[in-house]
Amino acid sequence: MRVWTVPNVITMARIVLIVVFGILLVTEHDGWAITVLAIAGVSDFLDGYLARRWNQSTELGRILDPAADRILTVVVVLGLALREIIPWWLVAILLARDVVVGVALLVGRKRGNAAPQVQMSGKVATAILYVTLPLAYLAFERWPLIHAGAIVGAAVAAVIYWVSGIGYVRAATGAKTDQATSGARASAELD
Repeated sequence: MRVWTVPNVITMARIVLIVVFGILLVTEHDGWAITVLAIAGVSDFLDGYLARRWNQSTELGRILDPAADRILTVVVVLGLALREIIPWWLVAILLARDVVVGVALLVGRKRGNAAPQVQMSGKVATAILYVTLPLAYLAFERWPLIHAGAIVGAAVAAVIYWVSGIGYVRAATGAKTDQATSGARASAELD
């Protein structure tokens, strides 16, 4: 199994950046925290792009990349909620979806099902969250209307996130959906 590919190193670096971001966030070093978060976000795009472009997709990357995404989601939403930047109900909605999808993936794997194909709705929800959560962070206690708009945008993203999650659950567990019956399955990250 190949381990030391450029995309895998970028993903491993993202995991380190997530820890650094978490520390900076809770210690209220906001300028540095948002910078590290932006770099982590860019690395999320970059590792997948390079893996496909350079034909460096690996089994380790298929495990590490979604794990890094989930860790980043947990650290960002918990950190922002601890600082009272986002509401706890939003945290519960986002993390509950990840738990449900994670359990479904384990059930599907036990049944011998392949990991479901990434859905566009998942990518859209993740992109919206990547904009609205940092925006809520930046606008907090500075621009109340922008902060409120960012929370509304994150709530909309959470709904889309759940729609994609339901699709992943159906596909992972073998439930009949258009995606599952079309045979469109691939081992890929679940945004």
